[in-house]
Amino acid sequence: MNRYFYIFLGTTFLLFQFGWCQQNQKLLYASLSEKIYLQLDGNVYTNNQTVWFKAIVTNATDHKPTSLSGVLYVELISPDEKITRKKLVKIENGIGDGFFQLHESDMTGRYLIRAYTQWNQNFGEALIFKEYIKIYPSSSKEEENPITNIALVEKQPGKFWFNATLNPFAVDSLHEKKLKVYITLDGKKDSLSIKRNRDEKYSIDYPVPADGQLITLNMTTNNLINYSKTIALDQDLIDFQFFPESGALVDGLPGKVAFKVLDLSGNGKKVTGDIVDEGGRVITSFKSNALGMGVFAITANSDVDYYAKLASKSDEGLSLKYPLPKAVPEGNILSVRKAQDKIHLTASSNYLVNDSVYIHVRSRGLKQYLIKGTLKEGEIGFFISAIQLPDGIIEFTLMDSKQPLAQRLYFNERLSERLDIEISTKKNSYVQREKTTLDISIADDQNKAVSANLSVLVINKEQLGLVQNMRQNILTYLLMDSELKGNIEKPGYYFREENTTRYQDLDALMLTQGWRGYLYNNISGDTLLTPPEYMLNLSGSVKTSFSGKRKKREVELTMMTFNEPRLIQSQTTNDFGRFHFNINDQYGPDLNVVIQSANKAGKKKDYTILLDKKIMPSISFDQKKSIDKVDSMFNFIVDKNQERKMVDDAFRLSEGITYLDEVVIEEYQITPEREKVLKRLGKPDVVIDGDAIREKEEEWSYGLYSVLLFSFPNDIAIRRVGGPGGFLYAKVLGGFGPTLVVIDGIPVLNYNYHLIPGIPPSEVKSVEIIRGAKDFLNLFLEVVPDADPFSAPGAGDVISIYTHAGKGLRGSRSPKGLIQTSVPVFSPRREFYKPKYEKLLPKDWVKPDLRALLHWEPTIKTDSQGRASTSYYNADNIGETVVVVEAISDDGKIGYKEIEYIVDKRDR
Repeated sequence: MNRYFYIFLGTTFLLFQFGWCQQNQKLLYASLSEKIYLQLDGNVYTNNQTVWFKAIVTNATDHKPTSLSGVLYVELISPDEKITRKKLVKIENGIGDGFFQLHESDMTGRYLIRAYTQWNQNFGEALIFKEYIKIYPSSSKEEENPITNIALVEKQPGKFWFNATLNPFAVDSLHEKKLKVYITLDGKKDSLSIKRNRDEKYSIDYPVPADGQLITLNMTTNNLINYSKTIALDQDLIDFQFFPESGALVDGLPGKVAFKVLDLSGNGKKVTGDIVDEGGRVITSFKSNALGMGVFAITANSDVDYYAKLASKSDEGLSLKYPLPKAVPEGNILSVRKAQDKIHLTASSNYLVNDSVYIHVRSRGLKQYLIKGTLKEGEIGFFISAIQLPDGIIEFTLMDSKQPLAQRLYFNERLSERLDIEISTKKNSYVQREKTTLDISIADDQNKAVSANLSVLVINKEQLGLVQNMRQNILTYLLMDSELKGNIEKPGYYFREENTTRYQDLDALMLTQGWRGYLYNNISGDTLLTPPEYMLNLSGSVKTSFSGKRKKREVELTMMTFNEPRLIQSQTTNDFGRFHFNINDQYGPDLNVVIQSANKAGKKKDYTILLDKKIMPSISFDQKKSIDKVDSMFNFIVDKNQERKMVDDAFRLSEGITYLDEVVIEEYQITPEREKVLKRLGKPDVVIDGDAIREKEEEWSYGLYSVLLFSFPNDIAIRRVGGPGGFLYAKVLGGFGPTLVVIDGIPVLNYNYHLIPGIPPSEVKSVEIIRGAKDFLNLFLEVVPDADPFSAPGAGDVISIYTHAGKGLRGSRSPKGLIQTSVPVFSPRREFYKPKYEKLLPKDWVKPDLRALLHWEPTIKTDSQGRASTSYYNADNIGETVVVVEAISDDGKIGYKEIEYIVDKRDR
């Protein structure tokens, strides 16, 4: 004890509060970064369900709802790394909500949901919210597997080939000729073009290294339909990782070593074993928790090698050994442990003896304290009260006068800093289809009412309760996930009150996960290139003949929108030719916009208008998440979802109900381009397949219209406009007015119509006729920008052309001085459907109500007394029901609460 003593902060050594010494401009910038959290209603779905989400965007350092960003981008990314859905969510006081509607045409597999703001991209990929969900088929019927006969063949000793049979027709019945296959093998990418075999199949025979772990196949048909699958080449291979406390084992110094054992999917694997030296002598034993993590103590010698030894599961007489990091001859260790309400820190060194050292204490990038002390024979101890530090991850850094010597992360659990949420029901138990009212009150640790925004999620415990226990929530994300590098498996595990080893498990996590401190410390003003997006806007620049070194001249711009309500704005560019139009809150399909330039006198000029592009981060998809593993919990949820759909379908048939919106035209694939046209203009009356057009093509044919002219005279008339030197114009026969043309969902401007006839038939997938198209007036005003809105035709027809390239009319260019575009606007919100059983009649029980998700209300605001309420009706599932409330206050405090009640069988 002579050389080990504790110093209580604030008595012997100077303590610097961050507010007194904050001079670091980088931290000032970092304090403006944002955290984004999405609360999902689940993480396992079938492809007929809705994915509901609530968005919370906060300041990174204090978790107060952001005042910077008003627009949030939320994307659903499929297993083949394509963005299949994109939502623009209005963020107001840091809060927003939305949904993704899944369709039975969606491929199954692991999907990524990510969310970001334009502003937060200044701070790198790490602050982009990411969560993976699993989507299964909604029907239990067996589907044709696109990739089968998977095998790893050893053709020569130590030489392996990966074999598989590919069936592109399972995803694209119209595929023909060669198949393109993209291969990712342990991070390295390759591509192949495969011909069909004599047996009408496509086979792959690909060499792989003996130590290969993961291979991902992404096959792309000639109609650009993708299918992706990731296969583990060695199912038993594990990744054994070691994390010495403070970063290194140090010769002669007692230290902790945390470890993590992962399978090929990146999930923790529970293990037990021994630590042995190079001679086989057992030094200590170790045991992991359920997530493959644990801690053991060791005093290492730098001249000795150490190993973790596991018994082999495949060979009883064999043991597997994994080397520990080599101990360094000279080094330092900073140890942290908790005793009641005190945090004990011990700094030790095997080469510093009586030197001065410092400990920097930070939380979320902000300095909390600076502690100074002097080593006594290479060691010194401190303690600090836990209530003096914020809730969440604390970074302790040991330094000498010049540089960092050691670092340690610690999770400080401050329950008093969290919101106190109380949820009450009128009764402890209810019966099927009975109304339940929840009364919610929110207060701080002093029992004072708190103004907060909260969400309510109500689920059937048997089906979704275990998933809810382990998955991400507002506490785990804002306090833990967002501060750490890498994937955290089952984050909810660390915050369950019934977890008796919670403190030990959290400490093991702090030792094994790297901190994202670089997010806060490596930011400067030079990196803040993207301004915050307070609201929907359209910005860009104007190039004039006077641009260059000379000062640019001011240009008058007029922006017109054609959606309802219509909007006309005018402004003058600044000295640098920049413009910025704010757009009123708009919801629905993309906003159609025309911008016209003029000089100061108002005369139209041929200036070039360039629009700024919104920055979209590159897609980073962890293919390990796509490895299929047997999971009884997931299978149970899927079985129940499929059972519900089967019951619903049977009821519809028995009642003679037909849902027209669900009718699918045979061999008519709903691509994103077609979906866009269907929603805006309506369903086609006639579909002319590209193959039929090519069959009618003659040697003398000189483009698409020349084939249509002679081969499909009953549907389309081709006329020449402008005399002998004019161009060909297509007119729908039996229509309602003039004919407009849309290619790949993109309207063709009237001055580009002369380019349409020459489209090669080989590029055409289909030509589709829509008689009496919806929204025709607005489409006409887009196609003919100079038209008078009051005399424009309100009815007409559309020829919709789809090409293999999917990029619209090639070679078309807007005239100078005018630009037409479409601007994404806020995605419409949808109210969660809740059945009402106010007056139950015998006939109401004919259709079972098997909902697992009973209630979803993403945005509820408490009143001045901190109270709120909501109500809903229970379903027919009996047993325990779980109510989940997540909340955030105006000053950044967060809270999470669950309660349960019973639903009993009803006497009818």
